[in-house]
This record gives sequence, C-alpha cells and structure tokens, in this order.
Amino acid sequence: MKSLTTLQNQGTVYFPIVFHMHQPVGNFPWVFEDAYQKSYLPLLKTIQKYPRIRINLHITGPLLNWLKEHHSDYLDHISSLSSKNQLEIVGGGFYEPVLAVIPEADRLRQIEKTIEWWKEHYEITPRGLWLAERVWVPDLPRTLDKLNIEFVFIDDYLLHMAGFSEKETFYAYKTEYQGRSTTIFPINESIRYLVPWKPPSEMIHYLSKARDPYHEKIVVMISDAEKMGVWPAGDRTTHDICYISGYDGKKGWMDSFFESLLHQDWIKPVLISTYLKKHDPRGLIYLPTSSYDKMAIWALPTTLRKRLEHLRKKAEEGEVSYAEDVLTFSKGSLWQNFMVKYSQANVMHKRMLYCRNKLRRIESTIPLADREEILDHILASQSNDAYWSGMFGGVYYRFLRHTCLKHIIKAEFLIDRVCKNAKIDLPNVLIQDVLLDGQMDGVLENNKISCFISSLKGGSIFSLNFKKRGYDYLNVLRRIIEAYHTGDVPAVEDSIEKWTFQDHFFHTIKDVETYQTNQYVDIGDFANQKYNIEQDLEGGIVLSRSAVVKDSTRRITPVSIEKNFKIQDSSIIVNYEIIFPDRNFDTNLYFSPELNFLGASYPYKTHGYINHKKFNLKELVSEEKSELITIQDLNELEQVELKVIFSDPIHCIVFPIFSYAKSENGYEEQYQGTSIFPFFEITEERATLQIKLTMTHHA
Repeated sequence: MKSLTTLQNQGTVYFPIVFHMHQPVGNFPWVFEDAYQKSYLPLLKTIQKYPRIRINLHITGPLLNWLKEHHSDYLDHISSLSSKNQLEIVGGGFYEPVLAVIPEADRLRQIEKTIEWWKEHYEITPRGLWLAERVWVPDLPRTLDKLNIEFVFIDDYLLHMAGFSEKETFYAYKTEYQGRSTTIFPINESIRYLVPWKPPSEMIHYLSKARDPYHEKIVVMISDAEKMGVWPAGDRTTHDICYISGYDGKKGWMDSFFESLLHQDWIKPVLISTYLKKHDPRGLIYLPTSSYDKMAIWALPTTLRKRLEHLRKKAEEGEVSYAEDVLTFSKGSLWQNFMVKYSQANVMHKRMLYCRNKLRRIESTIPLADREEILDHILASQSNDAYWSGMFGGVYYRFLRHTCLKHIIKAEFLIDRVCKNAKIDLPNVLIQDVLLDGQMDGVLENNKISCFISSLKGGSIFSLNFKKRGYDYLNVLRRIIEAYHTGDVPAVEDSIEKWTFQDHFFHTIKDVETYQTNQYVDIGDFANQKYNIEQDLEGGIVLSRSAVVKDSTRRITPVSIEKNFKIQDSSIIVNYEIIFPDRNFDTNLYFSPELNFLGASYPYKTHGYINHKKFNLKELVSEEKSELITIQDLNELEQVELKVIFSDPIHCIVFPIFSYAKSENGYEEQYQGTSIFPFFEITEERATLQIKLTMTHHA
C-alpha cells in the first residue's frame, strides 16, 4: 500500500492554457498591426521555444482575415504547430457574436463559418467553442451538438451560481438541453487575475491547492492575447512585462511562466481534445443564464451597480456580516440587459433582427450567392463589442456602432437590389413592433433611404438610413451617468432618448448651456411619451398625441400634436399641426422638436453649416435666423451630407453631445453627435410647420 506522501506526490493537475485573440469588426488597421507586433507575434515566438508546452488557441474571424492578408506566414506557423500536436485551434462565432441573442440559424452559420475557414485554408477542424464574453444560455448545447462541437469554455462563476464550491470547479462536466449535450470546461477566475500580474510562482502555488492524490483535476487558464502585450501596466505595458524584462528585470514573464511549468512534473499543460480522449467528464450539471461576475455587475443600472460594487467591496474586506454569503449569493444582471441600459445597443440589435426577418421572407426565392452575401453582412453586424460597455469603451465608440449599422444597412440595400431583379415587392410602409417593446413602430423606406419611428418614445425617429452608403444618421448614444463617473469629468445624463423629433414646449429660449447640460424645463408632456400611430392613405405615417402644457401662470392648457412623416426620394418630410382647443391659451410659447444627428468620422472631416456659414461641431451655437442646417461627413469611406430645412427662418440652438468612456488611459471624451433645438414661436391656436431632412452623398 502506497504511503500518503507518495499519493500526494502523484496528484496530477491538468492545465489547459488557452489564448483568445480578437479584434472587433470595424477596428482600425493600425490597432490590428500594433497588437500583432506587441502581442500576437511575440506570443507565438515564445510558444515555439517550448515544444513541450501545449497551447489551445482561438482567433476570431475579423482577425483571421486580417492575418491572412497581412501576415499569412503567422498562420502558417500556427498550422505547423497544430500538425505537430503542440497547438489546438478552438472555434467560435466567426464575427464574435453573443450567441445568446442571435437567431438559431445565425448561431449555426457563425460557428460553421469559422470551421469552414480553418478547413479551407489549413485543413484544420476545430472541435471546441470559445463563447464570446462567456455569455451562456441553457439551450446552447442544442446548437453545439448540431455541429458536433465537443466542448465549450464557460466561466467558473456560473458554477458558483449553481451552488458548486471552488474545488468542484476543477473538473469538466456534461450538460444538456432537450437531449442534446456538450462538455463544459470551467475557466478559473483566480488564475485569470494572476496572469500576468503576479510572478509565475503564485500560479504554481494556486495550482498546488487543486492537487488531490485520489483524483486528477483540471484547471483551465484562459487569457486574452492582447492582455499579454498591449495592455497598460503602470508606467509600462504588458509587452515589456511579458516579453522583455518581466518583474525581475531579467526575463520576460512568458518565458518564466513556461519554464516554471516544465519544472513541475505534476502540472500537465494539455490540449483539450487530448484530455477528452483519456478522461470522462465528472457528471451532469445545469447552469443558469449569465456571464462572468463583472459583466453581470456592469449590466446593472448605474445606481444598483454602485450599490452592489460597494457591498461586495465591503464583504471582500470583511466589513459586513455574512461576508462569504454576500460574495456567494449577490448577483448582477444578464448580458441582455445592456440593451435596456443602452438604448442605442437595442436599436442596433432590433434593426439586425428586422433585417434578418426581411431576408428570411425572401431567401428561398433568391440565388444562393446573393443570400450568402446578404447574410454575411448581417452576421458581421452581430459582432458583440459595439453592444455593451464595462471598464472599456464598447458601445461608447461610435465607429464600432457605425460599422455594425453599416453592415445592416448594406444588407438591406442588397435585399432591395435582389428583390428588384426578382420582381419581388416588399412593403414600403409598415406599422409593426420593430423594437419588440410591445408598442407599434413605423417604417418608411424606398430603395434609397429608410426611416424607423417609435410610437412609445415621443413619436421620434430612432434610425434614419442612407442605404447606398450604409449610413445611419441617427447613431447617437444617449448619455448616462456611469458608476465610474466622478466629479472630475463633466458627465451629463439625458432624461430622454436622443432620437429625432422629440417634441418640447418652452416659455422662453435659454442659453445654449442649459440645453447642452439637460437643465432645461419642458412645460409640455410630449417628449418620450406615447403617441398614437397609423398609416395614412397617401403612403405616410401619422403620429398624434393629445396632452397638456403649463402656461406662464401654471395653468394647464390642453394641446394636440399631429405629425405626418412622408418619404420622398432621398428626403423625409415631416409636417406638424399643433392645436390648442382653448382659445384663451397663453401665446408666450415656443415649440421645439429636438433633432439629433451623427457625423461618424468627427473630428477628422466632419463639418457643420448654418445658412451655408460653417460652424465648429465642437462648439455651442445659437443662431436666430436659421433656415438650413447642414452636417457633412466627408471621410474617405462615407462622403455623406444631411440637410435640415425649416419652413421658416427660426432661432436654433446647436451643440455637440459628448460622453465620457473609461479606457486603459483614463477617461476618453467621445463625440456622440450633434443636437439641434429649433424654436417655433406659437402665436395662434393652430400652428403648422414643416421640417425636411435630405440625404445626399458626394462622389
């Protein structure tokens, strides 16, 4: 019989090392190249130096395509390592979508596209799945089983939510949905926070706690490859830490890490597929819908996020009773609630679903090549980075949102083209629940432009698209106060959606700063409120609401607004009728339909003009005789222009919308768009006015 000491020495810990490489759809070429030089290339060179270290690697589709075009030899080296069984390729959604929020057919196509890419270029068939942002929903096994995906990585936080201890996370498990099963590997949180911020010896010490003389354990390490090269680290970067001087000033962290593993024969860096050939999962497990712990907290409304972060911090420092229970049972929200927190993320998501459903209605009648081209644009629009924000920019970066929307609009442009060729008629006027909030929305479109109108939020336009250029002029992010905003940034929170044709009433015109900082007092009850919606007989959409305003004596006065939206070539024409039934109403009133628009490339080649006089979009402007406001985006890709034409010369206040996102370099001021408050003076009990929005592009 073996002694206890002998048994302890035989406690093997399998240690899959997984690196995840990703660049989002729409990121800049120089960002790709910088990450390649500082992270991807030195990481690969280090891996090649240690043939006994097995590595599991996931690379997302946009980065695969870029590497194939710019550094194909890099992928050749990866293929060589794969053929030598030193490296295993892990699959995933090609454009890094959150699988939980896209249609089942698109889940399958995203994963298939990655498998096909590796098969076509390198005859490699990925057998496992990297799950974007580790967003898990219980029905995913059904999707993965259809594609013979054998395993998936999930965060160990989900096991803790399901009631499992830390020691119980040192195993692989099976899970199923309606009889379709897959193997799940928990990603170890503690290891994730040690890499590369602590010396490798601390990781070895942690792994030693997993040793068990009677049971072989598996502890999964996953790290973003970018973390191992381009992240800031005080007065230097992780490139210096990982590949140059490390923490001792002599050797890079990655070399020290790999060498320390080779000196511990009880630690087995392993390919996941190799592990599965020799080891069965521990048993069956069911996991709740969630992601990793910080993501769940970030998805909360700001007030609740601050409260939960404060509570957990006090628990971590032992300052509250039942601290362990607080840390175990206090949970955040679901990833999906980012689309509640950020309405522009919801607009992108629901516009994607609307476009996807449009393709579904015609896909059986159009050529396969056209269908695949259209679908690929829709899949690209599902790239997750633009839909959420935590510690970094995400949804705050207008260029990421712009790229997702561009793919959606391009898909719609192509749908129009194939429908014309196939003589398929699609309706140009629709009333349906596009935003899936239980309320009807209006859709106006032709082969040049499209316009989406919310009845729930003020009868306002939430998406205005120039199809040929793939440009949404209303890609404007509503400002909110984030948990990380402190007194050192001039952050502002908008009380209503920053959509276009939000209807306000004012007694007087205040200074520009009042509107820019959301300090104005709206005496009406129309902005962001529910409007009735119906289609008129002439092919337009009519929004109407009867409510009240408060006059200067605080008397409540009834008023009704009717606004008729019509599409004409490349223009949207909005005709207002405002009626005060009480002829004794206070005429000291201004009506202001708030307009918000985006110039995506600002501050590079975006310009604004009032009556052909140029103004700086960075500055606050008040102009008393405005007939025409023009916003141009003249970067090399866009070359678009929007003209806002008023029926009469009026006073306009114009200001930029800035938000403040947190990044690795601190706060970043992000231009989100331009806001226009036109002021129409009300002098009679019935007033009419017209605003025309015309979209053009420069050759």
